[in-house]
Amino acid sequence: MTLMIAVAGKGGVGKTTCAALLLRALAASGVRPLLAVDADPNANLHLLLGFPASKGLGSLREELLAASDRATSKEALLEAAVQQRVAEGKDVDLVTMGRGEGPGCYCYVNNLLRQSLSRLAGGYPAVVVDNEAGMEHLSRRNLRRIDHLVLVADPSPRGISAARAIRELADELSLSVGKSWLLLNRPYSAGDDRRNAPSLPIPLLAAIPHDPELPVWEASGRSFLDLPDRSPAASAMFGAIRSLLPGNAR
Repeated sequence: MTLMIAVAGKGGVGKTTCAALLLRALAASGVRPLLAVDADPNANLHLLLGFPASKGLGSLREELLAASDRATSKEALLEAAVQQRVAEGKDVDLVTMGRGEGPGCYCYVNNLLRQSLSRLAGGYPAVVVDNEAGMEHLSRRNLRRIDHLVLVADPSPRGISAARAIRELADELSLSVGKSWLLLNRPYSAGDDRRNAPSLPIPLLAAIPHDPELPVWEASGRSFLDLPDRSPAASAMFGAIRSLLPGNAR
């Protein structure tokens, strides 16, 4: 069964960076090929993975509604269009969701899109979804099953509070979440990690240290999938990834 990992958190905490580091750690652990899903309307995961900008799936809604029923079924059209918009890489493929819905009713189309994405994801051993900021993606139930919900937060009270709120919303919506994790990004110090993490009913997956190499790497246009082992952030994520793999969850 495909391992589904969703990355969530408030804006500005580094969700996309952590999603890219998760993908690197999974690939380095031998879990590949991987599917990365950029579910943020302000898509930029491709920049950290070394992909050119791609056309998002959001525009498929209008295309599908405008398509003639005489040629073929809408489901078949959507299936083919989704496959065409998958950017393929060596270890990681990428699909971008793109903009949200326009005016009108998209319930039927959205349902078909979820089904098509589910079938696409089934062809990979693991999928990492980089969600938009906040909690809207959860309330829309875009993910039917989440094996691991990774809540990215900084060690500030607001960051911790936002992670708690997202976890509570997932419980209120009765979402199918196997396990939730707290991922502290750019912790102030080891002392802050120990003080804040026990206040949450969420296990600490890892504390990603400040890594001055990351902005330099990003500015050069190099993929985070190629980060060297000496990178403190990459090393910390690689050490934590065992908790997300089947048979190794602590």
